[in-house]
Amino acid sequence: MFKKALCLLFISFFLLSTITVHANEQETRSWKDENIYSLMVDRFYNGDYENDSSVNLKDPLSYQGGDFKGIIDKLDYLQEMNFTTIQLSPIFKNKEDGYHGEWVSDYYKTNEHFGSIEEFKQLVDRFHKKDMRVVLEFPIQKELNAKDIVDIADWWISETNIDGFKMTNIDAKPLEIWKEVTSAILNLKDDFYLAGAALNLSAEEMNEYFQAGFISMSNVSLVEPLRNAISKPDVSSASLFETLEQDSSNGLKEAFFDNQNTDRFTQEMVNNNTYPVTRWKLALAFLYTQPEIPVVYYATEIAVNGGKSPDNTPMMNFRTEKDIIDYISDLGGVRNHQKALTRGTIEVLYEEDGMTVFKRQYNSEIVVVAINNTSTDQKVTIPEDKIEKNKELRGLLDTDLVRVNENGDYHIVLERETAEIYKVTEKSGYNIPFILSIFAVFGIFVLFMYITWKRGRKLNPQK
Repeated sequence: MFKKALCLLFISFFLLSTITVHANEQETRSWKDENIYSLMVDRFYNGDYENDSSVNLKDPLSYQGGDFKGIIDKLDYLQEMNFTTIQLSPIFKNKEDGYHGEWVSDYYKTNEHFGSIEEFKQLVDRFHKKDMRVVLEFPIQKELNAKDIVDIADWWISETNIDGFKMTNIDAKPLEIWKEVTSAILNLKDDFYLAGAALNLSAEEMNEYFQAGFISMSNVSLVEPLRNAISKPDVSSASLFETLEQDSSNGLKEAFFDNQNTDRFTQEMVNNNTYPVTRWKLALAFLYTQPEIPVVYYATEIAVNGGKSPDNTPMMNFRTEKDIIDYISDLGGVRNHQKALTRGTIEVLYEEDGMTVFKRQYNSEIVVVAINNTSTDQKVTIPEDKIEKNKELRGLLDTDLVRVNENGDYHIVLERETAEIYKVTEKSGYNIPFILSIFAVFGIFVLFMYITWKRGRKLNPQK
């Protein structure tokens, strides 16, 4: 009897676990799924003072001390914000004062101000152990031919096991050489990431580079619509969605608000007399939920201000408030677990003067995004057939819950200048099997204790 009771107890626990756990089919990781943190190595963090021979903190056009060791030291910081890929400014040996990495003098050596090739290998290895990827910016100089580019890429992949290149200034070479170059590089390593970038490329020009074999393109043409829609409240985002719709017919793209070639987006916010922390939260909410790969430039998380270079690339300050940092972490966590946000279609459900609701769908998974970029609280009514019938919307950033009302509508209510991401789920109610299993386990436990007590009485009759 005792053995039977014990067996029943274990069976009950097994049943409980099978009721509450559901295995999700894992899909192969794709570059569409990445959250990218782009940083300028010299301006990130100084982890090794022994390579600071040319550092001059009083001159913003001189080296400031950032290095490979500093990036390794801040690996946990980046992972805690739920970034999955880091994109590094060029690390090749540079001419004097080439802190930005653009003035390459030797593609087969590291910049001595950043560290040795062995230290860079350690960086890549440490990130890979955290299941994070490393992409290098590769500035294309006019004197390079197709063979040079492929040979350099081959050397770095073989030596360091990096995961991708973002090739900048690609318009410095004729379009026709890129088909040969991209084909050769992509054969060097499975699932290698090859992005292209150049200033002021139109959507049509980007499409030509996709046809030449690039996996992804830096979407410069999206920057202005993004900034116009979010730098101040009560602005329609219609033109932004029109641009996204035009882009959707092409390949994978990187979306961003600013980088080393632009003014910081914070400056535009300040010029519009808006509060940067609030603005950045709205901007990031959209960046992480639109269809392209989100790229966050370093120091966005502290709302750094600045105009043209070098004002837009100051040394990173890690002693600041964590408001935006925590928000980026929340957004990254949501995006990392919702394939609808990384691979899904997009459909605008409502858009008027800054209040926007859109749907992302991947297979049966649906996410609804609501962004209130207006100066007042908003209530939006969405018919249930526009989302899905007999469901409810569960907030992933806050604890908001939206159920269908008696008229068959979802009422989404948002405070001014806030955003929410909703997961479309089954209607919640009492989980009867779960509740019964709890009582069953409790009952078996009581029975087990009683039988144990009875056996003890028989073995020790004088007690």
